[in-house]
Amino acid sequence: MRKTFNIFLITGILTASAFSQNKLEKVKFIILAPDANSVSVVGSFNNWNAEINPLIKKDSVWTAEIQIDPGYYYYKFVVDGHWIPDPSNNWKINDGGQSFNSIINVGEPPKPVRKKSLFKFPKKKLPQPILKDNPDWVELYYAAWKMAWNKIAKGTKENGFADYYMDEGFNEMIFQWDTNFMVAFALYARDVFPVTQSLDNFYKKQRPDGYIQRVYWESTGQIVNEPSSDEPMVNPPLFAWVELKYYKLSGDKFRIKVVLPHLKNYYNWIELNMRDSSGQRLYYNTSLGSGMDNTPRPHIDKAGWIDMSAQQALAAFCISKLAGIIGITNIEDLYLKKYLELKKLINKYCWDETEKFYFDLNEFGKHSIVKHIGSYWTLLAQIADTNKANDLITHLKNKDEFWRPHLIPTLSYDDPAYDKKGHYWLGSVWAPTNYMVVKGLENYGYYDLANQITNNYISNLANIYFHFELEESKIAFEERYNDGYQTLWECYSPEFNEPATRWDNTFYSRQDFVGWTGLGPISMLIENVIGLDINVPENTITWRIPRKDEHGIKNLLFGKQRVNLICVPGNYYEFKIDCESSFTLKIIINKKVITRNIHTGENIFKVKV
Repeated sequence: MRKTFNIFLITGILTASAFSQNKLEKVKFIILAPDANSVSVVGSFNNWNAEINPLIKKDSVWTAEIQIDPGYYYYKFVVDGHWIPDPSNNWKINDGGQSFNSIINVGEPPKPVRKKSLFKFPKKKLPQPILKDNPDWVELYYAAWKMAWNKIAKGTKENGFADYYMDEGFNEMIFQWDTNFMVAFALYARDVFPVTQSLDNFYKKQRPDGYIQRVYWESTGQIVNEPSSDEPMVNPPLFAWVELKYYKLSGDKFRIKVVLPHLKNYYNWIELNMRDSSGQRLYYNTSLGSGMDNTPRPHIDKAGWIDMSAQQALAAFCISKLAGIIGITNIEDLYLKKYLELKKLINKYCWDETEKFYFDLNEFGKHSIVKHIGSYWTLLAQIADTNKANDLITHLKNKDEFWRPHLIPTLSYDDPAYDKKGHYWLGSVWAPTNYMVVKGLENYGYYDLANQITNNYISNLANIYFHFELEESKIAFEERYNDGYQTLWECYSPEFNEPATRWDNTFYSRQDFVGWTGLGPISMLIENVIGLDINVPENTITWRIPRKDEHGIKNLLFGKQRVNLICVPGNYYEFKIDCESSFTLKIIINKKVITRNIHTGENIFKVKV
C-alpha cells in the first residue's frame, strides 16, 4: 500500500511516499526562498553533506526528491550557506547550539539493530582481571571489550584505510579524538585489536604540509571539509601522547622511527595555523574541534584556549621523549625547547593568581570566568608547578565545583550553565577527561586521589549498566533497540544514576560508546583499580597495591610474553607471579617499596608491611 503524509505551513511543504519494493521512500523537500541563490538539504540521511542533495528552484520555490530508507532523520536546509531548520516543520529538536534540527519520520522505520562482529569475540585472549569483591566490575570489563570488538571496521579500496581498524561506530566517519582514546585502552589487547592500524589511518591521510584532519569519510577516505582559519577541522593533538604510551607497553622502537616524522609535521602545521595575535602565541581551536562541543567559552574565539595550548605542549613534550628514545638529540632538544616556551606562556597568560586556576584567555586579554575540565590538561602536560597543582586539586575536591556524586563533571557546579542532567559538556562525566585528570594526578604523586576518582567512576558505570531502568522516549530514535539498554554510554549525569543528556538536552547520549568509555572499565581498571604500571623498555612492572581483597590479572601482555599477577592481602601479602621470562616487579604498599626479581615460571612469596 502506498503511504503518504503531507505537512503544509505558510512557507514550505514536506511530503513522503512509498517508492519501491525495496522499501526506499521518495521524500520531497520544499522550501519557499525567493531571494536565495542556492539551497540544499543536509541531514542524518546524507551525513550532513551540503553537496549531496541540492534543491532546484522553480519560481520562488526550491524542491528536491530524495530516496531514503525508512527511519527517523534529523535535517536542515542550507540556504546560501546558512543552515536553518525547515520553517514548514514544527517537529524539531535543539541542535546543541542556538538553533534546531528538524525531524522527519520516513515510512515505517525498522527497529534499529546493534552492530555485531562477524568474528567470534576473543575473550580468552584478553587480559583476565581478578577482583574478588567486585565481580560486576570484571563483567563490565568484558562487556566493554565486546562492544569495542563489535565496532571494528574493515577498510576498503575506496577509503584506503587499514584492513581492520577501531571505529567509534556512531556515524560513517573516523575521528582523531575518539581513535586516540580507543587506542589508549585497546593497547592492552594489541595482539587482537587493530591498535596501530587505527592510528595509521590518519598518518596515511596526512598532507605534505603536515595537516591531519580531525574526521574522514569512511566511504571515500576523504576529509569532510577543507580547513580554514575559522574552522581548522583539527582535534586535540594527542597522537604523540598515545604513541609514547604504546612504546611503554610494547617496547617497539622501530615504530617511533616510522611515526616521528608524522608527529613533527602535524605539530608544525598546528604551530603555523592555529595561533592568532589575540592569543599571545597560545593556541585556539573551535567548539567541535576541541571535542568539548557546548562548553561555555564567551569571547574566546581565536585567543588562548587552555586545553588546546596544554595539549600542544603535551605533544611537544612527548615528541621530545620519543626522539630521545631513538637517539635523535637535535629533535629531542628542539621540541623540549618548544615545550618549555609554551609552558611559560600558559603560566603567564592563563593562570589566575586570585582564583588559583587556569582559564581560557579571551580576545580582550582577560581571563574567562568559566571553570571547565579542559584546564586539567595542564596536569597531564606537567605545566603546573607543585603549588599550582595543589591549587587545582583544591578546586577538584570542592563540592561546590567538581566534587559531585559522579566524578568528574566537565563544568564546575557553581557555573550558571551547569546542568544536573549533564547536557553534554555542561557538566556531564566523560571518560576521556576523567582519564586525563587521573593520569595528570599521577604525575604529581596523587595516586590515592586518582584511585578514589577511578573507583567512584567505575562504580557509577557499573550501577547504571546493571540496574538502570529508563523510559524509551528518552532514547534517540536511531538507538531504540529491541534488546534492552544494558550498555556503556557516551557520557553520564554528574548528579543522577543515569546517562547524561546529549547536545539537544532531550535524548540520552549515545549507547555502546567504547569510542572512549572503555577507558574506565579497561584502562583505569588495570592501571588504578588493580594498580599496574607497565614499562616494557625497562622490563619492569610497578604494582601499587590499592585493595584489601584478592586481586590481580592473568594473561597480561607484557612485551612479547604473558604474565599472571595475583595478590592475596592479609597479615602478610601473598603474591603469585607466573611469567615466561624474568623481569623486575616493584611493589608499593602503603608507600613502602619492595623490589623483587621475578624469574621464569612460578614465583610465590609473601610480604609483611
